[in-house]
Amino acid sequence: MADLIARIAGLWRYPVKSCAGEAVDTLRLDADGWPVGDRGWGIVDAAGELTWMGAYPRLALVHARLSGAGLTLQAQGRSLTLPSEGGDALDVRGWNGERQAFDALQVWDAGDDAAALLRATTGERLRLVRLSIEAQRRPILNALHIVGEGSLRSWQDAVAQPLNAPSQRARPNLLLGAEDGGELPPFIEDILTEARIGALTLKRTTVCVRCVVPTVDPASAEPQAFALDALTRLSAERAPGAPVQFGIYARGSGAGTLSVGDHVALSLDFA
Repeated sequence: MADLIARIAGLWRYPVKSCAGEAVDTLRLDADGWPVGDRGWGIVDAAGELTWMGAYPRLALVHARLSGAGLTLQAQGRSLTLPSEGGDALDVRGWNGERQAFDALQVWDAGDDAAALLRATTGERLRLVRLSIEAQRRPILNALHIVGEGSLRSWQDAVAQPLNAPSQRARPNLLLGAEDGGELPPFIEDILTEARIGALTLKRTTVCVRCVVPTVDPASAEPQAFALDALTRLSAERAPGAPVQFGIYARGSGAGTLSVGDHVALSLDFA
């Protein structure tokens, strides 16, 4: 094991799962080590199933942010603020890849105005829903996604054309940078076992297996296969025969606050 001092170069939360994220200066973790306000809402399709950006790439154009007034959605020049409580209770389904079956989930519908904004943006009949805590914390889900700046640079260098907004495509909660403002070695997160920020410890849980979401250009919502092709090549070099991976998941040791610029002590395992 070895220690390296890094810094927090960026923080994001994703108020609505599979919509555009919100860059923040601080990210608060709750007593269970999960980021507060992250993925508390979701999108349900006409079949009553939780869906994702891979199925509806134009969800990338829906920007969500949290404030004291509730949840604000912005898309297509429109803005809509929704309360953080209330709505009609619904039973929906969420796919569980480990069980290869659907989980039954309780959610609350955000109303017709939100559905109209989603329809105007995506052209599809989708509903915005607020997720129960059980839906947010299903065992198949992970708390924090961590990526290093050097890894984003390697991804950019591996494509034959400019890669627009790689940090938005990768969708990390926490972006690691070098302490001196330089750049960490590529894929240092692959050998990260834990990260310590003051009294708070982020413990690695598993690697992040990548899907088609990183192919979606955040500005145009157009899928670009070359982005995933590059990730596939980079992953095969590091982990031959394994699923495509980029970044890792972690969970906090308890309640605390992360801030951009914080020093981070990384524990690394070179074995």
